[in-house]
Amino acid sequence: MGWALSINKADISDAKLVKAEPQPLADGQARFAIRRFALTANNITYAAFGAAMRYWDFYPAEDGSGRLPVWGFADVVETRAAGLEVGERVYGYWPAADEVVLSVDAVKPGSFLEVSPHRAELAGAYNRYVRCKSDPGYAPEREAAQMVLQPLFITSFLIDLHLRDHDFMGAGQVTLTSASSKTALALAHLLHANPPEGVKIEALTSERNTGFVKATGYYDVISTYDEITGFKPEPRRLVVDFAGDSKVNTAIHETLADNLIGNIRVGGAHWENSAPPGAMPGPKPVFFFAPDHVRDRMKAWGGEEFGRRYGAAWMGFVEAGQKLFTEEEFDGGDGALKAYDALIAGNFDASAAMTVKAG
Repeated sequence: MGWALSINKADISDAKLVKAEPQPLADGQARFAIRRFALTANNITYAAFGAAMRYWDFYPAEDGSGRLPVWGFADVVETRAAGLEVGERVYGYWPAADEVVLSVDAVKPGSFLEVSPHRAELAGAYNRYVRCKSDPGYAPEREAAQMVLQPLFITSFLIDLHLRDHDFMGAGQVTLTSASSKTALALAHLLHANPPEGVKIEALTSERNTGFVKATGYYDVISTYDEITGFKPEPRRLVVDFAGDSKVNTAIHETLADNLIGNIRVGGAHWENSAPPGAMPGPKPVFFFAPDHVRDRMKAWGGEEFGRRYGAAWMGFVEAGQKLFTEEEFDGGDGALKAYDALIAGNFDASAAMTVKAG
């Protein structure tokens, strides 16, 4: 009997462990023992937007509860899928559990696709799995960095491209909410590495995280949430919102109104206040859904060129990212629940990279 993390879709702070019966294999399927996965604010975004963005649909549960998607590593332990070998390591998008059965197709030396009918209409970026033995970027000693940082880095990579393509919409300052979050820091790293001319990068963070944010050296300006009402019209700001906090959004919009250039909503780190704030002065927030941008970039560049550019950017960040964070590993289902509860409560160190040893 295995385990899975079960989330109440109506109240994502309500989580528990449930027993999971092993699923028999059909032709074309393989069983994966999930070995390690990461838990970050990115996963809280998955839960907060689970219904709206269909994150719950990847691993539906018979009891109607939510199975939290996570990024990590698993081993093939049984297979009826041609081309996969028992014992090989795979990186991808799993449920927070100790095992899963996937329907496998399009097996290539470096990857395969999950092709269950219920996933056919979901974002394709989440249905591709990487076979580690053929991945030139894989190294066992970098597994923690990969599963903690890479899933969110691609979002930051795409936002960086989007901002530059649109010349930062004419803003004089780009403000990153939840600036200590790993996705925000990855974007700040990219902006710091190639500074946009005439544009300052502002961290908007809590008082307790100002020291950590400042120590990264990525931000030109550091502001706290209680300083929002004192924001001046100049320089005109473009907000990239990783917090998804309705109170923070309302304060920014009411303070700056039409002096706000735009508001790009990315995440829901502040999940407890993530309800839409309703009508606000100034520009309407626009949601940034990374899989759509992956699709568009791959169409424009081709898969090989996209992979080359993304890979180069990732390798430039992974070393820096490893120095920013300290891995904190939790064991088994009880550990996964403890880490999830800490994220939900906001009771964790911004410099911590939480991973779970699933089994």
